[in-house]
Amino acid sequence: MPSTIIKPKGRGRPPTHPVDRLRTRIWFHVVKLRSGLPNAGAIELKVDGEHVRKRDVDVLRPTKWGFYADGEKVPDDNPDPRNAIEQAEASFSGSARWFRSPIWPVLRGEHCDRYDIDRALRQLQPDVVEILFESESREHETLPRPKSFDAECKARLVSLGCFDSLVASVLWVALSEEIASPELRETALSLYHELQQVMKDQPEISPFFQDLFSWIDKRCKHWVYLSPNQRMDVVIFWQGVQDNAEKLALVNCSLALPDDSSDSQS
Repeated sequence: MPSTIIKPKGRGRPPTHPVDRLRTRIWFHVVKLRSGLPNAGAIELKVDGEHVRKRDVDVLRPTKWGFYADGEKVPDDNPDPRNAIEQAEASFSGSARWFRSPIWPVLRGEHCDRYDIDRALRQLQPDVVEILFESESREHETLPRPKSFDAECKARLVSLGCFDSLVASVLWVALSEEIASPELRETALSLYHELQQVMKDQPEISPFFQDLFSWIDKRCKHWVYLSPNQRMDVVIFWQGVQDNAEKLALVNCSLALPDDSSDSQS
């Protein structure tokens, strides 16, 4: 996984974080899936066709979408008639959520306080919000309260198995840092580990899950306490989690097989 920040040549834009390159590649891939179009050129013609001009010998096109496909350029998400995220969203509804997901600031290492995290959790897709929060606010309260993050909540998020389930687990890890809760952290990391097998096979994530999981592993470390006042941060990479899951599955499978020797003796 690339982990270096590419510096601009001379003066100009600040360095592009590799997380933003990954973010752009995933977003473009989702746009391509939503559109059913074969390549960046076809998407560009669909969403930005008025700037594509046919000439006698060739076609003059902006070419920015080809750079997005490879993550070589990251679109500016600013108010602009040619904002690429908005252009794509207008034609392929739901694609913008992938670029604007609150997972990306966390993976870039930006600090998010508990209020930022609460707002982010409330902006996830509705079926995730329904799992995380009460349906109505209580008397004299403006927002519904969070539900308990318990085994039932975790099981429902795993069963839902969507990208925002994964985002919720990462946001909870960030929240555990803010409120210094080892219990919340381990529960959130447990949810993340259970979601790995589900997420890696999803069409939107499948081509990128290795890079995505590696970034989550780097930012969402386990806490190991050497003593009550001495904590060590430990990275457990997704490959080890998957290997252990596969070994456990083989053990469970072998335990479930019938005993052939007992059948032969009867």
